[in-house]
Amino acid sequence: MANRRRRLRGDTMKVKVIMNPVAGRGRALKAKPQILKALLEYNAELHLEETKGPQHATELARQTVRDGFDLIIIAGGDGTINQVVNGMGDERIPLGVIGCGTGNDFARALGMPTDPVAAVRQIMAGETQQIDLCRVNQSYFVSSVGVGFDGEVAFHANQGFRRVRGKTAYLCSVFKTLFSYRSQRIKLTVDGLVMEFNSLLVAVTNSPTYGGGYKINPEARINDGLFDVCAVQYMSRPEILAYLPLLLPGWHQNLNKVRMMKGRSITLESNEPFYYQVDGEILTDKTLRFTIVPRVLAIKGAQVEPVREFDLAVEKPARAQEA
Repeated sequence: MANRRRRLRGDTMKVKVIMNPVAGRGRALKAKPQILKALLEYNAELHLEETKGPQHATELARQTVRDGFDLIIIAGGDGTINQVVNGMGDERIPLGVIGCGTGNDFARALGMPTDPVAAVRQIMAGETQQIDLCRVNQSYFVSSVGVGFDGEVAFHANQGFRRVRGKTAYLCSVFKTLFSYRSQRIKLTVDGLVMEFNSLLVAVTNSPTYGGGYKINPEARINDGLFDVCAVQYMSRPEILAYLPLLLPGWHQNLNKVRMMKGRSITLESNEPFYYQVDGEILTDKTLRFTIVPRVLAIKGAQVEPVREFDLAVEKPARAQEA
């Protein structure tokens, strides 16, 4: 560790770039020459590897830790970042993020530029900040978990829509899911407070946005040690279509069928399996348990407003209500 600190402060860093070439419908691969050219402006020992399939980023991250790199730069989407964080385990090697995926909500929360060259320069010249590390069941995540309607929307988005990505791809997926989704009874516990309801969706996030910029939890902060939860009771198709435009600017918070909460320990249960997305990756389960470790994940180049100790002392989780 002492050697790693010395290199970070010295003339040369040992930098691993983990690139997902198919992220964002090939966006990362197209940006590869620009990213490499920008990185070569810095005095760094540079190694780049492309992922070759599902979970390969996890293997690359695990090997990167063993090889003693000082910085991991991820060129991909939220799913690739998720894999790298899980591959790192308990190691605290700083990460740099170049958002090249479909949604890039984590990069957005970090204040990273959308231009890959500008992102490289912000990473290499920037300071390292500590953000929260989130866990659901036995896995880490960085941005969001969405249950129910949201999980099925993410499933359809991952199937792909030609020539569209980000918010547009998410919107196309919403309309596709409208005709197949059915509600489930959900039990949601937030710091000991319980609510049960027929659900449309439950989103547990550390970032304010998901789906490529939709402000599902506008007040979320990635370094405050709290999850933000948006729980929505089941709605009819006309209601969904009427309220969907409120989601982009975050104006859904005051709807009668929406509950907004904050908490550190969250459990979500159902008698039947449900689809859920974790940073855009689709899974299924009956029970999810969430825990959060405040400010232990090191991000280089992030532009995140620091959380004052006063804020942490006065911020309390919102009371859950029975729906």
